[in-house]
Amino acid sequence: MRILFIIVLLLANICVAAKIAMPSTIKPFVDRESGWWPTQAMPKALVRAINQNGFEMMVQSVAGLAAKAVNEGRGDEMVWVGTDSVDVEDWLARKLKRHPQVEMRGAFDPWALVERYAKRGIIKGYILFRADTSKGAINEHRRGMDCSVNVATSLAGILDGIIVDEALEAQAKQHGLKLLMDVRNKTQAWCFETYKDRFTRAMVCTQDPRKSNVRDLAITQKAFTVYGYDAPTPAVMKWLAPLSPILGWNGGDEFQSTEMSSRWGHIQTATDWCINLPVLMAGTERAGQSRVKSFDPGTIDWNDTRSAVSFISTDGDNVQWFEGNFFRSREGKSYWGNPERGKIPFGWSACFAHLAQLCPEVIDYAVSTQSPNDSLIEWGGGYYFPDLFGIDRADRWELLAQHARRTWMLMQKNNTRVIGFNVAKVDSPDALKSYEVFARQTDSLLAILVFQYDGYEAGAGKTFWVKDRNGVEVPVVSARYSIWSHANRPRAGTPAKVAREIRQTVEGARANELPRYDWVIAHVWSWFKPAPGSNENAEDMPQENAAAQGGVRGYTPVTWCAARLPTNIRTVSPEELIWRIRMKHNAEQTKKLIVEWPR
Repeated sequence: MRILFIIVLLLANICVAAKIAMPSTIKPFVDRESGWWPTQAMPKALVRAINQNGFEMMVQSVAGLAAKAVNEGRGDEMVWVGTDSVDVEDWLARKLKRHPQVEMRGAFDPWALVERYAKRGIIKGYILFRADTSKGAINEHRRGMDCSVNVATSLAGILDGIIVDEALEAQAKQHGLKLLMDVRNKTQAWCFETYKDRFTRAMVCTQDPRKSNVRDLAITQKAFTVYGYDAPTPAVMKWLAPLSPILGWNGGDEFQSTEMSSRWGHIQTATDWCINLPVLMAGTERAGQSRVKSFDPGTIDWNDTRSAVSFISTDGDNVQWFEGNFFRSREGKSYWGNPERGKIPFGWSACFAHLAQLCPEVIDYAVSTQSPNDSLIEWGGGYYFPDLFGIDRADRWELLAQHARRTWMLMQKNNTRVIGFNVAKVDSPDALKSYEVFARQTDSLLAILVFQYDGYEAGAGKTFWVKDRNGVEVPVVSARYSIWSHANRPRAGTPAKVAREIRQTVEGARANELPRYDWVIAHVWSWFKPAPGSNENAEDMPQENAAAQGGVRGYTPVTWCAARLPTNIRTVSPEELIWRIRMKHNAEQTKKLIVEWPR
């Protein structure tokens, strides 16, 4: 045994020195220079899970163990968990078209799936948990939560057991499964301290115990699963290898959750409602990428010297939204599926750096349906605060630089040239340093757009200048306005209020400040009602049950704002706005760049 240990240790050292991926049975491989999600091997076949009502947690664990077996060469098929989502099912259809060699081997109900993989030795038994019945809303940190399902999820990939609610235990026994562990009275802290040496350090899952989603991926990769801010979460964030993705969502206060992971140099992903990620991400490290239709700066009419504004959506970092509800669903009619899309120039923030690794079919669809007035902007390369990133580690700025390099590599592949960041404080010394560090890892980055967490428009449109790796100046432009329901702040509020603020800013500008070039960040979850009169507060409405009351959100309220602007203020694409900012700042350099700019 000692000789075997020495051989494995030597093999690990050789592989690290040579930068060779070790087999998944020894160590999950993540290419830290081109991505941050773990890889998933491509199966020979898929089966579909059906009739899952009441079995969602168990089915997730079956899917996770099947994917894990494919990674380890012990199985050749994976489980697709059937959905009623038009988009998610279409991503599968597109993936199968891209990989016609993958077979479909039928549809199975939960216990038939269990029997299928138990016979193959992929399922070795079950882990018993108790469902959470605490009082309170989902995504809250509820008093008295039962997180035993997270303990079961954490151990499933280690013990090769499915996770079974105590209400289903009798059925599990009837199907001949043996009890591997009863974790109903085990805590998340106990699980971490007892088994942390057996979990991957390349990913952690944070998930509300009421949600079944993404447990398949956590199990596949043997990731520790946890929920809440109390022990062991702080220790987990410190233990996790820097630059790792946080699967799921830790609920509670958004700033606190994101700050906790940012400080240790990790990437929040907003994936808690995602489904079928193991199947969708299989083989993506070798997949090609569609390229976003780019803006040609040579088409700008420089004789038009009017002031201009651009509108850009929030929440593009939200992976689950782009996987499931952004495009063609009923909810998607407010966004990409809006029949008015293309009416005005508009910037869509997007998580393409994530999706290139998780589901490139989403990018394919977005690019194939992109109108000339649609701009696609990378939203951070994940959700983190750059000014807090890695602050609790000694090499914080090198960590940010490394993540910038891999994000920029992905952006170049899909031809996005603008990136947006949510920061804790837009003009703090650490924020200014983070802009410099990020830009220095890039070349031909058009701009960095920034907005502050507490008051997205707090930067008031101020522009900072940093340099890329070639010494070319890059603008860091803060949002000046935000369309946001019931916002009692200057430069933030209803579409009508923001239109008035834009007009008054231009009217009150000094001659040397004209023309003004500013951008508006549009909150995608704010509901408004049409009110074409002069009362700018009339568009506000109660947010609860707003859809049933005729509320509108997303793209359409932005068009109301644009329609209220006078003719001396143009609505332009984010790219045109940035080129005009560059020209105003440094005409000689900008004219040269326009000639050389990649098209």
